[in-house]
Amino acid sequence: MEGGQQMFLSKLAKLEFPRYSGNDPTEWFNKVDQFFEYQGIPVAQKVSLASFHLEGEANQWWQWLRRSYSEEGKEVVWADFEEELWARFGPTECEDFDEALSRVKQMGSLRDYQREFEKLGNRVQGWTQKALVGTFMGGLKSEIADDIRMFKPKSLKEAISLARMRDDQLTRQ
Repeated sequence: MEGGQQMFLSKLAKLEFPRYSGNDPTEWFNKVDQFFEYQGIPVAQKVSLASFHLEGEANQWWQWLRRSYSEEGKEVVWADFEEELWARFGPTECEDFDEALSRVKQMGSLRDYQREFEKLGNRVQGWTQKALVGTFMGGLKSEIADDIRMFKPKSLKEAISLARMRDDQLTRQ
């Protein structure tokens, strides 16, 4: 076995490919993209690898899709697979993630707010750092936002870091 192939196989053995059963595909696609990049998986092998890890409802969908494409004399390539899976299991178009992100508010813990903000933030496109920072700050509880606004955070990372420090201070008081 050549050195490169041996290294590829040893990498493959160390990471488990994520399984998918038909829930929201956002996180699964993120993990799959990371896996493909890290492992250097060629585009031609992506569908075979991903489809092997489908379970339950997602596997039933895959069997149907593969048969449908085959009957038309077509092969399912990765771009088709992604598009079809998103169409079947992804959020409906009536869900407006830009609007949802702009309306999210900290009602409980900072950690819960940050988690929800990041989840929605992963689904929007075209937002500048300034817009993300402003939206994040606007959704914070006032006792946190008011005290960190004077630092004028320039990035979302900085705003989150400042918010966490202030939240820790408030928790200790």
